[in-house]
Amino acid sequence: MISNIGNTMVNEARAHFLPSHVRLQAFLQGPDWNSRFGVTGLSDLLRPGVGGAFPDYAWSGYTSIQGSGFDQRPKSQDRKAFEGTDNFTILKGRQAIKFGVLFRYYQWLGYDSGNFAGGFTFNGNATGNNTASGDAYADFLLGYPSSVARSYPATNFGGQGLYKQFFVQDDYRVNDRLTINMGLRYEYSPWLDGYKGQVGTFDPTRSKPIIVSGTGTVPDLTAQPAAPAAYQYFGQYIQTSSQAGLPLNITYTDKTQFAPRVGVSVAADRKTVVRAGFGMFYEPEGTSGRVNLNILPYRLAETINQTQNVTPTRSLANFFLGSALGSATSTPSLAPTRVYLNMGTNIHYSMNVQRQFSDHDMLEIGYVGNRGVHLSSTNDANVPLAAGPGAIQGRRPYPLWSGITYQTQDMSNHYDSLQAKFEHRFSYGFSTLVAYTFSKVLQYNQSSPLGGNTAYEYALAPFDVPHNVAISGSYELPVGHGRKYLNNTNGFVNAIIGGWQAQTILVVRSGTPFTATVSSDRANTGVGSQRPNLNPAGGNPAFKRSLANWYDRSSYVVAPNYTYGQVRANTLRSGVYNQFDGSIFKNFSLPGESTLSFRAEFFNFPNTVSFAAPNNNSATSPIDTATGAQITSTSNTPRSIQFALKYNF
Repeated sequence: MISNIGNTMVNEARAHFLPSHVRLQAFLQGPDWNSRFGVTGLSDLLRPGVGGAFPDYAWSGYTSIQGSGFDQRPKSQDRKAFEGTDNFTILKGRQAIKFGVLFRYYQWLGYDSGNFAGGFTFNGNATGNNTASGDAYADFLLGYPSSVARSYPATNFGGQGLYKQFFVQDDYRVNDRLTINMGLRYEYSPWLDGYKGQVGTFDPTRSKPIIVSGTGTVPDLTAQPAAPAAYQYFGQYIQTSSQAGLPLNITYTDKTQFAPRVGVSVAADRKTVVRAGFGMFYEPEGTSGRVNLNILPYRLAETINQTQNVTPTRSLANFFLGSALGSATSTPSLAPTRVYLNMGTNIHYSMNVQRQFSDHDMLEIGYVGNRGVHLSSTNDANVPLAAGPGAIQGRRPYPLWSGITYQTQDMSNHYDSLQAKFEHRFSYGFSTLVAYTFSKVLQYNQSSPLGGNTAYEYALAPFDVPHNVAISGSYELPVGHGRKYLNNTNGFVNAIIGGWQAQTILVVRSGTPFTATVSSDRANTGVGSQRPNLNPAGGNPAFKRSLANWYDRSSYVVAPNYTYGQVRANTLRSGVYNQFDGSIFKNFSLPGESTLSFRAEFFNFPNTVSFAAPNNNSATSPIDTATGAQITSTSNTPRSIQFALKYNF
């Protein structure tokens, strides 16, 4: 609703409601596949009314089988958001001052099935030796996984929150050449409350280290089917937030979310404009972190690791050694939140110069930067403190639990770019846009494969693309009435051949980085995707890149047993991405002011191939497997052509 108040004031009020519902079934849902395969320890986790689903199998160096666990199906996601805004604008001479408020209620609920069908990993340790890794598929044929994950399926979990935001903005046109924009926004965004109290932290300094949301002395055991059994065995380690003196949503609200905005535009002359801007923007909390069913007694899950470099004692036939999930002998995993967290912040700044050379040609060159701080991440906290021999579980800092992974906000990134754009606006039936970006993205976060709980790394981000070129164009074919060719054709012929337009776009950009890894757990700490070391003798000087060997694996060596390799992340890169798309279209005029629109679109028209990273487009690539450097997939899709007709009346 928009209301004018006099000649210089405008009030605008809006309200929105957005619901969303998603339901997803599991792969091969229904049968108890594990029982059919003779695999034990999982049949008591079947989802009521659903039965079983196909498990997940992952082999180092081979394509994995993604069953139900890769996205935890069967699952649902239900969202609803209600938002109300009110903006008040005052126009005064060369100034436009705006005030505004926003209130937003958001709730996300879902259920999923975790690894109720099991997640089986094979890494070649069972068929390897002290100096070399074995073959992961051979381990599978022998029935010796390196680790297996299992969990109870879940009913509804999630969270809800009420957000409040306030802003003031002043757009001041100082004169015909200088305009200044200044604003300040304050956002009150509390961390989401856990649905039925299903959010918690882990404080090892307390006698009851697991703290979950609750106003009494016992958490809500009706929230999940697994809760009563989990509380029976682990209740001695659990207290509520009221007992611990923590807020109901466990994490204290970050009340420092001030977001200044500044923009300046200066016209150096009639054809040259310089613009600069700065702004801070806060990232709202996602639903895959704190409130995503992470804590006992609601989440009952564990990952068991085979002891490395000894004769295997756990097989597919009896990997859990008869221990049920939820028994006194199980070691559940936890993914608690931190009590103090800053909201994720993105700081954007830019400066560019725009120059018009003619009525149709314009060039723009500028610098664009971004800093991301307090970004959502996770931290391992229960990896054995040192690489070494022996069973992993007994060497953990907290041996009552398997993995402990905190939901944190300690990742940061750093983006710098030089951007250039040339635009030829439509003239003589032709327009084009050429854009080029030269950039670098660095990222800082925990990197357990380098050294466990205390290892952090500053390296290229996995989405770093140094060079990116995009060339697009539109051309009106010079055929038909009013055009260069066949200008005098009759109306029927002109309706067929006149008025056609063509559009094209060519994108060429650098490949994305990936990381050299080893397939096995050399450190014997349960950490996956560990790194190799650089080969002190160097690589093969005669190496030539091919699809079978995308990079020189001889440049690396497997780290010695009970050590972490130290090769940095994302030092290798996939192939250049390129794709050319095009389309032709025409509007046919029909009686009664109606039109018939025809469009033909050609994606990857020349059917060129852009190769993804080796090892099935993984972000990591094991150097010690036969297929570790082999290209097995593309980063673009094959040629596709589609036609469309639309009738407007």
